[in-house]
Amino acid sequence: MRAFALLLSLSMGKALACGYCVEDKIASTYDHASVTRAVGIGHHVVFFHLDGAVPQQDAARRALVAAAESVPGVDRGSVRVALDTFTLSLAFDPRRTSLAALQGALDARLASRKLSAFPLRVIERAGELKEAAARKQ
Repeated sequence: MRAFALLLSLSMGKALACGYCVEDKIASTYDHASVTRAVGIGHHVVFFHLDGAVPQQDAARRALVAAAESVPGVDRGSVRVALDTFTLSLAFDPRRTSLAALQGALDARLASRKLSAFPLRVIERAGELKEAAARKQ
């Protein structure tokens, strides 16, 4: 009976991190130091789902980072990409750009790769994780 319980608990651990739910996507690009730094200077952190065929190559990851960092208002060095979960996160200055403008500029840069970015969640203050779709622009 103990062996069965052990096997069951081991298999449950794998099922808990599916990579498809919003929480797993956020966890795949979450960087506590980057979030703390951004929030400390009044910037926001947004987590995006990447829609489209994302090549599982380091060159694709570097290109996505470069595209995101080229958007006005994005904090350099804050972009994180997880190709396996199709997730991108970044910090930005809300005084320089809105989330809607940021998403539009990012989508324009990703269009040549046939990708688009869908915001999942936003962190505006320490300890806060908001649904991006529920936010009013």
